[in-house]
Amino acid sequence: MPVQTHHAAGTSAWYDLTTGKPEESKRFYSDLFGWTFEDQGPEFGHYHMVRQSGHPVAGFMPKAPEMAQMPSAWTIYYASDDAQADAQRIRELGGQILAEPMQVGPLGHMLVASDPTGAVFGLWQPLAFQGSELENEHGSMTWQEVNTRDADRARDFYTQLFGATSEPMPGDMTYHILKQGNDNVGGIMQMDEEHWPASVPPHWMPYFDVNDLQRAVQVAGEGGGSVRVPPFDTPYGQMAVLADPDGAVFSVVQVDRS
Repeated sequence: MPVQTHHAAGTSAWYDLTTGKPEESKRFYSDLFGWTFEDQGPEFGHYHMVRQSGHPVAGFMPKAPEMAQMPSAWTIYYASDDAQADAQRIRELGGQILAEPMQVGPLGHMLVASDPTGAVFGLWQPLAFQGSELENEHGSMTWQEVNTRDADRARDFYTQLFGATSEPMPGDMTYHILKQGNDNVGGIMQMDEEHWPASVPPHWMPYFDVNDLQRAVQVAGEGGGSVRVPPFDTPYGQMAVLADPDGAVFSVVQVDRS
């Protein structure tokens, strides 16, 4: 498996989960992906490094008491060369800073923001820690997209923030693909009233690679999770949308590599 040692600015670098059910969630993801968890200690708020085959692939954090009423959720972080400058750019482009740029020990700088349509995301400026070392391997990140009520506005925001380009995906739905050069680095999907209840806010969706999607769906159900969207076929492979025991939603995909 190729190990990632660098994530260029404007590409996905890290996923992490904030959960109100840490022990149940650890069992769930361990059974689902084979993950192991390393508590980084009280100085980091008991943030856990999640490893797959010994490599860091995600983060895991129990909710602080003041966050108890907030829903559990995955956050997607894009790499940044300058978190302070990008924070200013986010404001200028109509977004909001939810957590100001901060240094995380010797590891790097992070911020959390929302785009002009309300979807939450993060930026990571690395120092000693680059981010996920695996991509497109079982239990690691393989794709990410923002689901939003205003795809065109989100496209304009992210292309300008990341210095990216976009192209529409063929088909009936509105879907923009974010690109860095020739590389696809994310998607922007228009949420319609038919498939998305008004109660569902704009959000970023992480996709994890799995070797066997049908087994993943079964294990998720047996482990206290739920299936939000049953398996369906796409030109890129078979996908499903799942939720963990505390309701955090994510997608799994068995990529067709033939």
